[in-house]
Amino acid sequence: MKTNKLKDVLSFTGFVGMIGALIFLTTNSTKTYKPISESQTEWKNLKILPKNITKDSLMFVMKTFNASLGVDCAHCHAAQKDNPQKLDFPSDAKMTKEVARGMLAMTNDINSKYFLPHRPDAKPKNLVAVYCVTCHRGNPNPEKYLQDVSKMIPRLMPTKQKNEK
Repeated sequence: MKTNKLKDVLSFTGFVGMIGALIFLTTNSTKTYKPISESQTEWKNLKILPKNITKDSLMFVMKTFNASLGVDCAHCHAAQKDNPQKLDFPSDAKMTKEVARGMLAMTNDINSKYFLPHRPDAKPKNLVAVYCVTCHRGNPNPEKYLQDVSKMIPRLMPTKQKNEK
């Protein structure tokens, strides 16, 4: 009997630890960008991220995308024409890069409209911002993961009956 309680405690502790690690990894994805000097023009073709983002901050954001979607850099970045072994980071040849920009703009918009205005009193208490991993959960296309959401919505938000007004 003591062994079962010990297993339960260890299982619960491991579960809480995993949740804590996930929260730590995902909440650090919105660290404040550290600007580089105004005269430095190292980055080409940044459309959503700040043009003065530091290399460390940019790499952190990209690695967060990698982990959140379970992909590597080649998912969004095309190979160089003259050397296919290297990536052409400024290139817009892949549609997935434009989709990523749209998703980043969407999460920025959601967070600025629905979460930032409520800080520090977040609504709901257990969610303070939306990140890529919120929906993707390590999957580049969360469609399978989210396919039953449309079935849940009528149960969560029932429509008014015609005789109700």
